[in-house]
Amino acid sequence: MNLTGFRALTIREVKRFMRIPAQTILPPIISSALFILIFGSFIGGNVGEVEGVPYILFFVPGLVMLNVITSSYSNSAFSLFIMRFLNHISDILTAPLSYLEIVLAFVIGAVIRGMIVGILIFAVSAFFVELTFHNIFLTAFFIIITSVIFSSIGLIVGLWAREFEHLELFTTFLITPLVFLGGVFHSVEMLPEFLKGITYLNPFFYLINGLRYSVIGTSETSLLLSFGFPVFLALFFFGLTVYLFREGYNLRT
Repeated sequence: MNLTGFRALTIREVKRFMRIPAQTILPPIISSALFILIFGSFIGGNVGEVEGVPYILFFVPGLVMLNVITSSYSNSAFSLFIMRFLNHISDILTAPLSYLEIVLAFVIGAVIRGMIVGILIFAVSAFFVELTFHNIFLTAFFIIITSVIFSSIGLIVGLWAREFEHLELFTTFLITPLVFLGGVFHSVEMLPEFLKGITYLNPFFYLINGLRYSVIGTSETSLLLSFGFPVFLALFFFGLTVYLFREGYNLRT
């Protein structure tokens, strides 16, 4: 393993988003603070408790997951697309790095951004509600595994995209609807029966449920699925990304 080159590419990915925190870090923090203020403090008082905890504490993990997903996806998708657009990717491909090392460096950069965003949103929410973590290690696990999944998906979309607009298509028509329908602001028990079945088919639901369990200690579905399914998705999409890099998919065109 080329540790020097791998470390350099990883540091580059981290510095890339750290240089512009006003675009990469602050927006999800500000929007989350507004969600917490309006939905948690104002509306949450009328909702009362959900799953035995105050409504604001119930939806904070979902809000964290929403922003971890979008941050990790955007980080890798835009980074790779810009490198392709400016033809800088050729410098990476000619470096003495394996495809596994290249993909892993991109993913680690996105994971770090996802963790920073997640931690800061939890920190902001502590001003509005008393946070109690059922298992802090599981919280870190779900943030990391989710970041791996969506940074890998971001790389796949970054390879596929031909225009900047293509990067937003995935966010607008897939990520955002599925995350919101996956239980960011509501419990499954609040839904009519036919929507409950649809929710259980939504892969985002298991990510949100897993993070919520790590915070409040209650789960709305099988914990085995909430743990096993994200691990499977992470391995699948990471492996698929490495394969596409190895095949040179849209890297040399």
